[in-house]
Amino acid sequence: MKSLRSLAILSFLIVSACGIFAQDIVGLWKQVDDKTGKPQTIVYLYRYQGKIFGRLIAAYDDKTGTIKDTIYIQKDRAEKLVGDPPYCGLDFVYNMVSRGNDFRGSIMDPQNGDEYDCTIKRSDSRLVVRGQLKGLLGFLGRNQSWIATNAADPDLPAGFVMPDPSSFVPSPPKKK
Repeated sequence: MKSLRSLAILSFLIVSACGIFAQDIVGLWKQVDDKTGKPQTIVYLYRYQGKIFGRLIAAYDDKTGTIKDTIYIQKDRAEKLVGDPPYCGLDFVYNMVSRGNDFRGSIMDPQNGDEYDCTIKRSDSRLVVRGQLKGLLGFLGRNQSWIATNAADPDLPAGFVMPDPSSFVPSPPKKK
Protein backbone atom coordinates (compact mmCIF):
# COMPACT_ATOMS: atom_id res chain seq x y z
CA MET A 1 0.00 0.00 0.00
CA LYS A 2 2.83 2.36 0.89
CA SER A 3 4.57 1.71 -2.45
CA LEU A 4 1.31 2.34 -4.31
CA ARG A 5 0.97 5.74 -2.60
CA SER A 6 4.61 6.56 -3.39
CA LEU A 7 4.04 5.60 -7.04
CA ALA A 8 0.95 7.84 -7.20
CA ILE A 9 2.86 10.79 -5.72
CA LEU A 10 5.80 10.24 -8.08
CA SER A 11 3.44 10.06 -11.08
CA PHE A 12 1.76 13.30 -10.01
CA LEU A 13 5.12 15.07 -9.69
CA ILE A 14 6.26 13.88 -13.12
CA VAL A 15 3.03 15.00 -14.80
CA SER A 16 3.19 18.35 -12.98
CA ALA A 17 6.80 18.88 -14.02
CA CYS A 18 5.95 18.19 -17.68
CA GLY A 19 3.24 20.84 -17.53
CA ILE A 20 5.72 23.37 -16.13
CA PHE A 21 8.24 22.85 -18.92
CA ALA A 22 5.84 23.20 -21.84
CA GLN A 23 4.47 26.73 -21.81
CA ASP A 24 1.03 27.11 -23.32
CA ILE A 25 1.03 28.21 -26.95
CA VAL A 26 -2.74 28.43 -27.46
CA GLY A 27 -3.84 31.82 -28.75
CA LEU A 28 -3.47 34.32 -31.56
CA TRP A 29 -0.05 34.69 -33.25
CA LYS A 30 1.33 36.91 -35.99
CA GLN A 31 3.57 35.00 -38.40
CA VAL A 32 6.49 37.16 -39.50
CA ASP A 33 8.54 36.64 -42.68
CA ASP A 34 12.03 35.59 -41.58
CA LYS A 35 13.67 37.52 -44.45
CA THR A 36 11.72 40.80 -44.59
CA GLY A 37 10.50 41.04 -40.99
CA LYS A 38 7.01 41.87 -42.26
CA PRO A 39 3.88 40.09 -40.99
CA GLN A 40 2.42 37.48 -43.33
CA THR A 41 -0.51 35.92 -41.51
CA ILE A 42 -2.39 35.78 -38.24
CA VAL A 43 -2.84 32.26 -36.90
CA TYR A 44 -4.92 30.90 -34.05
CA LEU A 45 -3.33 27.94 -32.26
CA TYR A 46 -6.08 25.97 -30.53
CA ARG A 47 -6.39 22.78 -28.54
CA TYR A 48 -8.55 19.92 -29.80
CA GLN A 49 -8.67 16.52 -28.07
CA GLY A 50 -5.33 17.10 -26.34
CA LYS A 51 -3.43 18.24 -29.43
CA ILE A 52 -2.63 21.70 -30.82
CA PHE A 53 -3.79 22.80 -34.27
CA GLY A 54 -3.24 26.08 -36.10
CA ARG A 55 -5.87 27.82 -38.22
CA LEU A 56 -5.07 30.71 -40.54
CA ILE A 57 -7.30 33.64 -39.51
CA ALA A 58 -6.00 36.50 -41.68
CA ALA A 59 -3.44 37.08 -44.44
CA TYR A 60 -1.49 40.22 -45.32
CA ASP A 61 -1.00 41.70 -48.77
CA ASP A 62 2.74 41.54 -49.56
CA LYS A 63 2.67 44.87 -51.40
CA THR A 64 0.57 47.03 -49.07
CA GLY A 65 1.29 45.37 -45.72
CA THR A 66 -2.42 45.44 -44.86
CA ILE A 67 -4.75 42.51 -44.32
CA LYS A 68 -6.33 41.43 -47.59
CA ASP A 69 -8.02 38.19 -46.54
CA THR A 70 -9.74 36.96 -43.38
CA ILE A 71 -11.59 33.90 -42.23
CA TYR A 72 -14.76 35.84 -43.18
CA ILE A 73 -13.57 37.34 -46.49
CA GLN A 74 -11.86 34.46 -48.26
CA LYS A 75 -10.36 35.66 -51.53
CA ASP A 76 -7.22 33.61 -52.19
CA ARG A 77 -7.32 29.84 -52.56
CA ALA A 78 -4.78 27.07 -52.01
CA GLU A 79 -4.76 25.64 -55.50
CA LYS A 80 -2.22 22.91 -54.67
CA LEU A 81 -4.56 21.38 -52.05
CA VAL A 82 -7.48 19.04 -52.58
CA GLY A 83 -10.67 21.07 -53.10
CA ASP A 84 -8.80 24.39 -53.60
CA PRO A 85 -9.76 25.58 -50.08
CA PRO A 86 -9.38 29.24 -49.11
CA TYR A 87 -6.14 30.01 -47.27
CA CYS A 88 -7.99 31.72 -44.45
CA GLY A 89 -9.74 29.07 -42.40
CA LEU A 90 -7.12 26.46 -43.28
CA ASP A 91 -5.65 24.25 -40.55
CA PHE A 92 -2.00 24.12 -41.59
CA VAL A 93 -0.45 23.27 -38.19
CA TYR A 94 -1.67 19.97 -36.81
CA ASN A 95 -1.24 17.15 -34.33
CA MET A 96 1.16 19.12 -32.11
CA VAL A 97 1.83 17.38 -28.80
CA SER A 98 3.87 18.54 -25.82
CA ARG A 99 7.36 17.04 -25.61
CA GLY A 100 9.06 18.52 -22.56
CA ASN A 101 9.61 22.21 -23.23
CA ASP A 102 8.34 22.23 -26.81
CA PHE A 103 5.57 20.93 -29.04
CA ARG A 104 6.02 18.59 -32.01
CA GLY A 105 3.77 17.70 -34.89
CA SER A 106 3.30 18.74 -38.53
CA ILE A 107 3.05 21.92 -40.54
CA MET A 108 2.06 22.39 -44.17
CA ASP A 109 3.06 25.06 -46.65
CA PRO A 110 -0.38 25.85 -48.08
CA GLN A 111 1.11 27.40 -51.21
CA ASN A 112 2.62 24.13 -52.44
CA GLY A 113 1.07 21.48 -50.18
CA ASP A 114 4.42 20.25 -48.84
CA GLU A 115 4.28 18.85 -45.32
CA TYR A 116 7.07 19.16 -42.75
CA ASP A 117 7.88 18.00 -39.24
CA CYS A 118 7.31 20.93 -36.91
CA THR A 119 8.68 21.97 -33.54
CA ILE A 120 7.28 24.96 -31.66
CA LYS A 121 9.03 26.50 -28.67
CA ARG A 122 7.81 29.48 -26.71
CA SER A 123 10.17 32.27 -25.77
CA ASP A 124 8.27 34.91 -23.78
CA SER A 125 5.84 36.62 -26.20
CA ARG A 126 7.27 34.84 -29.26
CA LEU A 127 7.16 31.38 -30.73
CA VAL A 128 10.02 29.82 -32.62
CA VAL A 129 8.35 27.64 -35.25
CA ARG A 130 10.71 25.24 -37.00
CA GLY A 131 9.68 23.30 -40.08
CA GLN A 132 12.03 20.60 -41.33
CA LEU A 133 12.03 17.83 -43.88
CA LYS A 134 10.24 14.78 -42.50
CA GLY A 135 12.42 12.34 -40.60
CA LEU A 136 15.65 14.38 -40.63
CA LEU A 137 15.58 15.34 -36.92
CA GLY A 138 16.50 19.00 -37.19
CA PHE A 139 18.44 19.05 -40.43
CA LEU A 140 17.35 20.92 -43.55
CA GLY A 141 14.73 23.20 -42.12
CA ARG A 142 14.08 26.79 -41.20
CA ASN A 143 12.79 28.81 -38.28
CA GLN A 144 10.09 31.44 -38.21
CA SER A 145 9.26 33.87 -35.46
CA TRP A 146 5.62 34.27 -34.46
CA ILE A 147 4.64 37.17 -32.22
CA ALA A 148 1.79 37.05 -29.70
CA THR A 149 -1.16 39.22 -30.64
CA ASN A 150 -4.86 39.45 -29.77
CA ALA A 151 -8.26 40.10 -31.33
CA ALA A 152 -7.76 43.85 -30.79
CA ASP A 153 -4.71 43.83 -33.12
CA PRO A 154 -4.89 47.12 -35.05
CA ASP A 155 -3.99 45.29 -38.29
CA LEU A 156 -7.30 43.41 -38.24
CA PRO A 157 -10.15 45.06 -40.15
CA ALA A 158 -12.49 47.37 -38.23
CA GLY A 159 -15.32 45.37 -36.69
CA PHE A 160 -13.45 42.06 -36.98
CA VAL A 161 -14.88 39.55 -34.52
CA MET A 162 -12.65 36.67 -33.55
CA PRO A 163 -14.39 33.34 -34.21
CA ASP A 164 -14.96 31.11 -31.19
CA PRO A 165 -12.07 28.61 -31.21
CA SER A 166 -14.10 26.17 -29.10
CA SER A 167 -16.16 25.58 -32.26
CA PHE A 168 -13.07 24.69 -34.34
CA VAL A 169 -12.82 21.09 -35.51
CA PRO A 170 -9.50 20.43 -37.25
CA SER A 171 -9.48 19.48 -40.89
CA PRO A 172 -5.85 19.13 -42.01
CA PRO A 173 -5.57 19.69 -45.78
CA LYS A 174 -4.26 17.21 -48.31
CA LYS A 175 -1.94 17.87 -51.24
CA LYS A 176 -3.32 17.24 -54.73
